[in-house]
Amino acid sequence: MKRTGRRVYLSGICREDTAEKIHVEGGTNVGAIQNILVDERRGYAYKMTFAAVYPNVTNSNRIFNSGYGVYSYSRRELLRMTDAQVAAALGYTRDLAVDNRNVAIVGVPLDRANFSENSMINYQNQYVIKGDAMVTQSLSIGWQLGDSSAQATYYIELDEYEVNDNEEILLILNERAQTAAGLAD
Repeated sequence: MKRTGRRVYLSGICREDTAEKIHVEGGTNVGAIQNILVDERRGYAYKMTFAAVYPNVTNSNRIFNSGYGVYSYSRRELLRMTDAQVAAALGYTRDLAVDNRNVAIVGVPLDRANFSENSMINYQNQYVIKGDAMVTQSLSIGWQLGDSSAQATYYIELDEYEVNDNEEILLILNERAQTAAGLAD
């Protein structure tokens, strides 16, 4: 495995109306997953080095973004998921910490309960990125839906690596290792 020196910077918005999968509980949409990156070139992998909520500081009506999870699911995999699989992937029926497909978690950038128009908003996000996680083909964002969090804005930095065939196979197996029996427990 050799770092190419190329960095990839991703930023954008994931919205309920553009998500590939929606998780529904009791007739209410409660979570969503949307694909944000597809790179099916052989011989390349990515290591995530930074992830944050991308704040909108110019419009105070749009600052309520959701925290989110970053996953190695492809769009094709998302479209084939059952609702039970989506619930498990989003952490409704299983802990995210044991899922190799979950690469990172990014927290909400402010405490909504303590928010007021005159408060100083803390845009330094809390995040966790799995140190050994490498992404071989796809990245997706999963987030909770609600009145003030129907969207997730993101900023992600990735380092690109060249990998040989054996390394690529091992990385793909590692991504899927803990979900080989299926997504739902």
